[in-house]
Amino acid sequence: MEKLIICIDGLGYDLISKENTPFLYDFGIKNNLSVLKTFFAFTGVEYGFFMGNTPQENGIWLEFSKSANSIFNNSILRFFSFNKKLRTYLGAIFQFLNKRTYISALHNIPKEKLKYFDSSVKDGLWKLPYFQNKSFSFYKWPFLVTKEKREKKKIIFKYESDEERLERLMKEKNKEVYYTQLMSVDKTLHKFGKQSTQAKNALINIDKIIRKYVNKFLEENSDGEVIIWGDHGFANIQDYINLGKILPDRKDYLFFIAGTTASFWFDSEDAKKEILEKLSKIKEIKILDKKTARKYKIPFDEKYGEIVFYVEKGKYFFPNFYQRGKEKFRAMHGYPDDNELNGFLITNIKKRVNKSLKINEIREIL
Repeated sequence: MEKLIICIDGLGYDLISKENTPFLYDFGIKNNLSVLKTFFAFTGVEYGFFMGNTPQENGIWLEFSKSANSIFNNSILRFFSFNKKLRTYLGAIFQFLNKRTYISALHNIPKEKLKYFDSSVKDGLWKLPYFQNKSFSFYKWPFLVTKEKREKKKIIFKYESDEERLERLMKEKNKEVYYTQLMSVDKTLHKFGKQSTQAKNALINIDKIIRKYVNKFLEENSDGEVIIWGDHGFANIQDYINLGKILPDRKDYLFFIAGTTASFWFDSEDAKKEILEKLSKIKEIKILDKKTARKYKIPFDEKYGEIVFYVEKGKYFFPNFYQRGKEKFRAMHGYPDDNELNGFLITNIKKRVNKSLKINEIREIL
C-alpha cells in the first residue's frame, strides 16, 4: 500500500477553512480531519510523529544544545561569520563531511559562541525504524533519499519551492512511502502574521499545490493512503523582549537566546543569582521547572540549559540567535500547548481516526 505523507510546516488547525483551503477542508470532511495536539517543542516534532513518542522520551527538544565537542568549533566558520548565508553553507559542508544526515543552519549564532553549541539531532528522519524495510522517496532539504534495495542519497543545493519539492519527490515511482516537508506557510506566517494578506495568499497557494499532487498520487495509486499534517499553529506577537538590555555584562555565564526560550549555564552561583533576580521581575517570562517539563513532555536536561526561561504566548525574545537586525517576526510558535497552536491531521486511511490526537499517537495509524 503506497503512502503519501506531507508535513505542511506551520499550518494550524484553526487555518483550515472552506474559504482559504477548500481542497484540504473538503478532503478532510470527506475522509478524516483531526486536531493535532502539538508539543511544546521545535526539532522533536517530526521525530515524535514517526517514532510514536514524546520529546521527553526521545530526548529531542530544542534545535541546539550545549556541547563540549561542537562541530561548529571551527576557525573558518568564525572567520566567515560576516556572511550568514556563506557560513551556513560552510557549516552544512562540515556536517556532511562528518557523515551527518541532519543538517542545521547556523542562523545568527554569534561567532564567539559557535564553539559551545551543536545541533541536538545528528541523524535524518529516514534513518528511523519507520522507514527501514520499506522502499521510499524522502525529501527534506537538502537531502533527497530514495531506497529500493539500497539507499541512494542526493544533495539538492537549491532551496526549492513547495511545488518543486513535491514534483521531485514524486518522480520516483512504485515506492511504499513518499515523504516531504513544505515550508512556505511557516515562513510566511512568521514574517507577516496570521491575518495578513500574504498569509491568506500562502494558504490559497499551498491548497492548490496539495490538490494537484494528491490527485496525481491517487490517479497513479487508486488505493493509496494520503496523510497530510501540520505540526503546529501560530500566535501573533504583541510584544518583544530585548534580553540584551537586561542581561548583566559578565564572563561567568553562557546563554543561548531563541525566539521563545532562553537557556543559561553558569560558572558561578553569583551569576546564577543575578540572572534569576533580573528575569524573575518580568512577569511574562517563566522558568521551566521539572513539573512544567513533565506536564509538557519535554526533556529536563542540562544540555538544554541549567536554567531555561520561556515566554508566554504572544511574547518574543528579540534580537535572538536566529534573528538580528530590524526585521522581527510577526507570529511565532513554540509556546506551551494552547488550542491556537494545534496542528491538524487529514487522511483517507480507512481506519477509525479520533477527532483529537497527540502527535505521537499518529504512529499507531501509519
